[in-house]
Amino acid sequence: MTSEARAEKLAILVWAADPGRPELCATPFYFAAAAAAMDVEVEMYFTARSVELLRQGVAEGIEAAAGSGKSVADFRREALAFGVRLYACPTALAAHSIAGDALIPGLAGQAGAAAYLGRTLDPAWRTLSF
Repeated sequence: MTSEARAEKLAILVWAADPGRPELCATPFYFAAAAAAMDVEVEMYFTARSVELLRQGVAEGIEAAAGSGKSVADFRREALAFGVRLYACPTALAAHSIAGDALIPGLAGQAGAAAYLGRTLDPAWRTLSF
């Protein structure tokens, strides 16, 4: 191990997990839940078409893997249960005509590029993108 301290915080950018490509949608939540289970503080930032995963009813209708019987919403619920905070990009919400009352309960709020970039520039945080 190096002399560098282990980061205890992880920011995940979710931009390519498109509901039209179900095979890409569960993995970000799986990684977030795994990190949170390791006592890492985790924030997920959803942008582009990925904000659709935060619209009520969308993730419930996406099967994580064909025949698995587990929806993307199940993975999302697991991440939330571990304390992962989910943020929706306000610009992406507007671009996809998603009103605030259409979003899932448990969403931590809205945060965009500046918030995520702030995490990438903070040495206490590590980042992933999906």
